[in-house]
Amino acid sequence: MELALFFFAFAVTAFGSVAYFAIVSPGFSARVLGLEMGKPRQIFMQRLTGALIFGILPLLIIRLIDAESIGDFGWNFPGSATFYWTMLLAAVVVPINYFNSSKASNLKFYPQIREWNWSVRLLIQSAVSWIIYLTAYEFLFRGFLFFASLGIMGLWPAVLLNTAIYSLVHYPKGHTEMLGAIPLGIVLCYLTFLTGNIWVAVFTHVILALSNEWFSIRKHPEMVIKNVWK
Repeated sequence: MELALFFFAFAVTAFGSVAYFAIVSPGFSARVLGLEMGKPRQIFMQRLTGALIFGILPLLIIRLIDAESIGDFGWNFPGSATFYWTMLLAAVVVPINYFNSSKASNLKFYPQIREWNWSVRLLIQSAVSWIIYLTAYEFLFRGFLFFASLGIMGLWPAVLLNTAIYSLVHYPKGHTEMLGAIPLGIVLCYLTFLTGNIWVAVFTHVILALSNEWFSIRKHPEMVIKNVWK
């Protein structure tokens, strides 16, 4: 059972990531689906696709193999330690995002939605889509793959495997994000092990993504946030 879970977890992570990047690529998104790259519809499609591949597919596999509970893969109610660790990591990543947000290398990729006029509605829609996508993303990496690996190889080999794949999937975003994913991946895996749930990883990743998006909009010379709904 443990070996089968690991096999499926590794396969979904590896091949699911390849499938995800193929579906959200310019060739497929623009030519096949007719979506304009960087526009809200394309980015929301991208994040929904990620939620389906990284979240729903692992959940279905777990249920089909008849694992006792998704709680075995970190989907547990967060305790006080989860919030303490999250606040500590937020105190680190938010200032880093603030100082990095104005760099050309960051503004090249973020915000992912390339709208010059941001309404309150678009900010909320983007935030919700980030939360859905990143919850699924962390359920795959720090949930399904990490806990399935723990069962057959122990803590540090599981951490190293998880972090290696996590770093590789950041390749499309450049070497800086690939390298940055290594220490973050190690920390998130270890805190997942300590707390027994994925929520430090989820909350931290959401805080990282949203703070970077909001700072990047503010620092982008051509983007503005308008106090309007539409």
